[in-house]
Amino acid sequence: MKTISVIIPMYNAEAFIRQSIQSVTSQTYQNLEILVVDDGSADRGPEICRELCLSDDRIQFYGREHMGVSAARNYALDIARGEYVFFLDSDDMIHPLLLEEMVVQMEKYQAVVGVCACERADTAGLELIVSGISAQDERPGWKLLEGQAVEEWFHVRECGVMGAIGGKMIRTDRIKGMRFDESLSNGEDTWFLYPLFAGQVCTVFSIRKWYYYRINPSSVMHSAAVLRGERYFEAARRIRDIEYAKGHFEYALQWQSCIAEGLEKGYFRLKKLKDRESCRKYQMMAKLEKRHPLTSRLPLEERLLFSGLFLNVLLFRMERKFFRSYKKLKRRMAMDRTGSKAGILTFHCADNFGAMLQAYGLKTYLCNNGIQTDVIRYEPPFMTGRHWMIRYDPGRWKKGIRKAAGYLRRDFRIQWKGRKTFWARRKNMLSFRETYLVDTGCPKLLFCHRLKMLSYEYYIVGSDQIWNPELTYGLRKAYFGAFQGRKKKKVISYAASLGGASLAAEYDEDFSRFIKYVDAVSVREEEAVPYVKRFYAGDVTAVSDPVFLLRKEEWRKLEILPQRQGYILVYVTQRNQDLYDYVRRLSQEKGLSVVELSVDRLTAQSRPSVDFTAGPSEFLGYMAQAEYVVSNSFHAIAFSIIYEKKFLAFTHSSRGARIENILRIHGLEDRLWGNGMAAEIDSPVDWKAVKRKTGEYAGRSGEFLINRLLD
Repeated sequence: MKTISVIIPMYNAEAFIRQSIQSVTSQTYQNLEILVVDDGSADRGPEICRELCLSDDRIQFYGREHMGVSAARNYALDIARGEYVFFLDSDDMIHPLLLEEMVVQMEKYQAVVGVCACERADTAGLELIVSGISAQDERPGWKLLEGQAVEEWFHVRECGVMGAIGGKMIRTDRIKGMRFDESLSNGEDTWFLYPLFAGQVCTVFSIRKWYYYRINPSSVMHSAAVLRGERYFEAARRIRDIEYAKGHFEYALQWQSCIAEGLEKGYFRLKKLKDRESCRKYQMMAKLEKRHPLTSRLPLEERLLFSGLFLNVLLFRMERKFFRSYKKLKRRMAMDRTGSKAGILTFHCADNFGAMLQAYGLKTYLCNNGIQTDVIRYEPPFMTGRHWMIRYDPGRWKKGIRKAAGYLRRDFRIQWKGRKTFWARRKNMLSFRETYLVDTGCPKLLFCHRLKMLSYEYYIVGSDQIWNPELTYGLRKAYFGAFQGRKKKKVISYAASLGGASLAAEYDEDFSRFIKYVDAVSVREEEAVPYVKRFYAGDVTAVSDPVFLLRKEEWRKLEILPQRQGYILVYVTQRNQDLYDYVRRLSQEKGLSVVELSVDRLTAQSRPSVDFTAGPSEFLGYMAQAEYVVSNSFHAIAFSIIYEKKFLAFTHSSRGARIENILRIHGLEDRLWGNGMAAEIDSPVDWKAVKRKTGEYAGRSGEFLINRLLD
């Protein structure tokens, strides 16, 4: 078992050091050496540490004269004997499973650095978080970072987390000779980590926030003495200049922005303290920074705020208020300023794996082919409301107030009982949506009439069941492009689905009226083509779901892998007792555990095997590491084919046509359970032939879309 050296530098931390050390001693991973280095504290902190040493021989306490946090960490690095070192600040805490999880993941991927996301809170908030911690908590998802992605996360995407030393585990043999710069009063940890991430070392990143950072106004980082230091911004300047010399202007500009923001905050605080001498020093530093070539590349807002503060504090406050109002206006106008040629109208706002993954597939395919495309943030309440804690369902209110009140009581009781998983799921869904699908600078459009403000030339409606009135509470004209647009040239339906082969007769009139707004029609199921042709004079083409437009390698970039491996993955969109009976028999026969995914606690039975927290990236991670897949979900079957998994499909009572269609296209009809009989799930599949069919069908489908956009 590998030894982890936990390094805790300490300075006047008597209020929190006991909690910090105890969060380490209570780890499920026990092979630790805990190195507490006191940097000349003048309080009772050293006494507390010596007391703790008597109760646990893994704790080693070292007292030194006050030389700074960098000197304390360097001393600990000199004496550390573990294969890994983990850094923890004296007023922070960690989850009891964190070190075990980190070692497992770093060994699995032979990673050099392990990073844990950070939960920031004041003392009261931290106490509340820690009180709810359990060693039985769900294991976190992990993101594997390699190559250029490591640098991108360090400089841009997760700069605040990646640049801080707290919550980092590093292989000891990779930092021999590396030490913290003791001359720096700020950013010494960022400068220490910079060469590692600049070298694009293999890194694992925990999405779950298991490092608990205490917002402590009296800490070193918040000290006015630190702000007065001559080299407060030295680390950021060094990194900026190196990246600028390399020609990495995007990264260098990020650091220039950090310097400008740091100067503003430091000057503003020192101004409140009436430290005129230090304020003059900041003004001199600001003059030097204005001369740097990158300052002129900063956004106008940042340049004006940067200049305004050092001219007059009152002017700065007025500018800041103006720009806050301007940002709101800018978001409203963003939809009109887009340079994108095409906009996608689909169910991206649904907390559903398939809905978001097909939107990602369609958007990415078009962008890869040189057509700048956005997913339009049309998020009407009738779509998003079904995922609220108190579900909004327009159909329920038609059944009377008494029944509606009963639904509300039941929903609230169930959701409140599982509120932790509810918010975890919402967070994972939102994270994927904002990272991969939408531009958060554009406002949400809640009602159809707002769509007329958009300025796209082409509107792509679909994929998914956008023409299924059961899901949209009647046919909705927005999903047919039946609205005015300032620059609208053409509406194209791509892989639109009715949910079945046809619609009920009561919807024929609306469908006939709305379909006339679509200039080029394609549907996802061949069985639906005859119905659509009854109302549409032009050609109607059957095309593949957008998830097949991307290769497996492109989907793997999105995965967040679970801790588990080798299980039977179950995803059910409609309860099916035959499916559960089959899974139980398969589990007993193969000796494998069962993992079930669900996005709706209201309709699913709560069992230990059910994960209610997964988002689309977690779904892909579960799919990647499953031994078998059993489902009646279209997209679970689709990704079983993409990932070449051993799978079995069960039909859906109202949406079975699409599953049968996808299996027929790929020559996998024997994978469908029917009449109580099914093919052996272990029977061999000619995946080369399946892949060839997928490529041919997706190729024809992609040509349909690109040709309609370019003609």
